[in-house]
Amino acid sequence: MLNAECRVRNAEFPLPSSFRIHHSELRIRKMITSKGNPKVKEIRLLKQAQHRHTRGEYFIEGMRLVEEALQHPGQFRKIVYSPRLEDKVRGAALLSAARKKIQDAEWLYVSDEVMERICDTQSHQGILAVLEMKERSWEEIYKRDGIILLLSRLQDPGNVGTIFRVAEAGGAAGVILSQDMIDPYNPKVVRASMGSLFRVPFLQDQEMEDCLKKLRSQGYRLWATTVQGGRSFWEIDFSQPTAVLFGQEGAGLSQNLLEEADGLFTIPMAPGVDSLNVAMAAGLVIYEASRQKRERIATERSAILDKESNL
Repeated sequence: MLNAECRVRNAEFPLPSSFRIHHSELRIRKMITSKGNPKVKEIRLLKQAQHRHTRGEYFIEGMRLVEEALQHPGQFRKIVYSPRLEDKVRGAALLSAARKKIQDAEWLYVSDEVMERICDTQSHQGILAVLEMKERSWEEIYKRDGIILLLSRLQDPGNVGTIFRVAEAGGAAGVILSQDMIDPYNPKVVRASMGSLFRVPFLQDQEMEDCLKKLRSQGYRLWATTVQGGRSFWEIDFSQPTAVLFGQEGAGLSQNLLEEADGLFTIPMAPGVDSLNVAMAAGLVIYEASRQKRERIATERSAILDKESNL
């Protein structure tokens, strides 16, 4: 009976073969239409950092982020979708893929109006997911090659999300976030990271002075960024194990952290320019470190080839 019903549906609403309904995907759905539904309220509370960390979960929204998260399906706790998702071919494909990959999550079908109530964005795409926070460790960061970023008291979600994105693109080892800064699981940070938050290892709510001691004991050179008074970042050797401190937008790093670092550097700017966006500054440093690393590898490889040719 189910196969017959699926054939009827596929005949009436033809889609590419990869999107067609199989009886294993057919669900009897009851739509949630009340904005006061307890399950809806429970998800909306995840907009608050206190509830996110008490429950150990956060939410993502939009097709792009859910597609990215499907690469690690075990982290899903809930999938929430609305008719708007099924109106798009991409949305139908995503729903089908999620059905196949996610076995243990709770599925909620809601009206577009309820989805709008839950979502953090003004125009939702008809899907969001509640994910489990992943446990991270220092060891996960140490084993990766690349510089470590230490962020102190940053508050702008767009900047923090962009730093995660450029950290992944430029091959940074990880990100350390201080106490008293924006939560990396804030919905705006998650969106700005464009999925990099899932893949770049990070530690949050860290005491920066303790982190510096830990990194120094592991042989890392510790640098602090400053607007003036430091060496040019073009003069710094990032090819060795390195960690770099970045301070709060506007205020910069505290005097204590500046003194705790092994050295200070600045990013040269044209006359009349007195500051640089912290995400842009982090991107420049990450890519300079990446350039030096590639140059070092090329030099070492060339030296090996020269030695072999002289044998």
